[in-house]
Amino acid sequence: MKAQELRSTNMVRLSRMLMSVVALGLFSTLPWCESAFSAEPPAGFRAIFNGKDLSGWYGLNPHSVDKNKLTVEQLDAVLQKMREEFPTNWRVENGELVNDGHGPYATTDAEYGDIEFLIEYKTVAKADSGIYLRGLPQVQIWDNNQPSLHSAPDRNPNRGSGGLFNNLPRTPGRDPLVVADKPFGEWNAFRIRQIGARTWVWLNEKLVVDDAAMQNYAARDKPLPAKGPIHLQTHGGEIRWRNIFVRDIGTDEAAKSLAEADEKLKTTLANKVLIERGVRYLADGRDEKADLYVPLNRAADVRSPAVVIIHGGGWTGGKRDADRELNIGTTLALNGYVGMSIDYLLATDRASSWPTNIHDCKTAVRWLRKNAARLQVDPDHIGVIGGSAGGHLTSLLALTGPADGLDPKEPWGEFSCAVQCAVPMYGAGEVRDSKNALAMLGKSRDEAPDLYKLASPITHADAKDPPFLILHGTADKTVPVEQSEILAAALKKAGIEHELVLVPDAPHTFNLQPKQQDLRPLVLSFFDKHLKPKGR
Repeated sequence: MKAQELRSTNMVRLSRMLMSVVALGLFSTLPWCESAFSAEPPAGFRAIFNGKDLSGWYGLNPHSVDKNKLTVEQLDAVLQKMREEFPTNWRVENGELVNDGHGPYATTDAEYGDIEFLIEYKTVAKADSGIYLRGLPQVQIWDNNQPSLHSAPDRNPNRGSGGLFNNLPRTPGRDPLVVADKPFGEWNAFRIRQIGARTWVWLNEKLVVDDAAMQNYAARDKPLPAKGPIHLQTHGGEIRWRNIFVRDIGTDEAAKSLAEADEKLKTTLANKVLIERGVRYLADGRDEKADLYVPLNRAADVRSPAVVIIHGGGWTGGKRDADRELNIGTTLALNGYVGMSIDYLLATDRASSWPTNIHDCKTAVRWLRKNAARLQVDPDHIGVIGGSAGGHLTSLLALTGPADGLDPKEPWGEFSCAVQCAVPMYGAGEVRDSKNALAMLGKSRDEAPDLYKLASPITHADAKDPPFLILHGTADKTVPVEQSEILAAALKKAGIEHELVLVPDAPHTFNLQPKQQDLRPLVLSFFDKHLKPKGR
């Protein structure tokens, strides 16, 4: 990606100096996806690439032009050079617009405003490209086989193409909703709709950006230009484009579409909560990831408390994005918390998961502290919540410290694993013999009684531990209520602030809104008391 800042007003002036306006035309389906070059655009669209030559396009890298630093003569020379270079890096082949990975961007002669845009592309491994709208970056194209890296935590090609990459991190549209990329060698099809700054992107018929405002990368405090050219970026790898069609969205259609979108927002969380999926938080080489639930529209100086969410599944199953975790994460984000729902190492028939599973949970806390400034997280106010096996790990995380030997050495050993409060839900206070415990620990209780003791939360309670809110259903037939009762007894004996709430007739596994009782006020009140300093 280019790091050099654009200047919006200069780009608009430059675009108007170099380009003219064309008329466009109505479309709602994607029949071109499986076809090769099509001389006939879909109904209501017009082709802006003729499949024969470079007519209607010229070369311009907008990042290399700064009218404030160039004389008129220098500017003319730079523009002329890029026009001359354009056909040396771009060619037409079998109805395809082909770039060798270098040279100026392919730029439309015409400027476009509110449009629906169709385009197909095919690229190669480690490629990086994008589609600029109104002269500004961009709908991103990645090689999604590349991993995300701790050295560049906001550059995540593994999340797929189609996001508005030049939006600020953790803002709507920045990362795609799903990975929709096809394997190398196959054509990918974009459908992009933009009305004002509001943008929708479909990749291979999957919605990857849903009504997100495209930010003005050149001047973030200003709106997008009313019109601008389309650029097809060059960035080091061959890329092929074909079937490039566009249509205008008129005033009446735009107003109707935005009204419908506004109605949809009333029934969704899209303008309140951002879910950042597939975040790498463990050491390189680990596949387990996390999902972040981030409250939107926070002021830049706000530091939100955070809560780690640990899924259940008998230490052998479960996932970070199950319904319970989604319910907890969105509830937290709607109430001013950053939620972090994690995957952790699971036991299998071939390998135990202890103590890596609890190490992963503790690493999540460290990761939040390491990234606190970037995430706008208050590193001094972090809690944890989890259900079933996640309830057990929640208690163990909150009750153990460096002296217990369960803090991992790496990564980020310079940060504390401690949390300020915990909400274990229907988890084990004492690990006993069971098929799942054997899978997690790798030995039976008779074989390793000290191991079972170490893995049991009640072993570690002392007066320095944080407050607890324990939740358990009275109709639980999987983890007996006794497990929460013995945990509460251990906390009481140690002098730890705690409350045990038994939910009448609730079974094993419930979220914060079981039919028996809405637990959200109770849980949020507990977190507010311990994670939100007075006056916040």
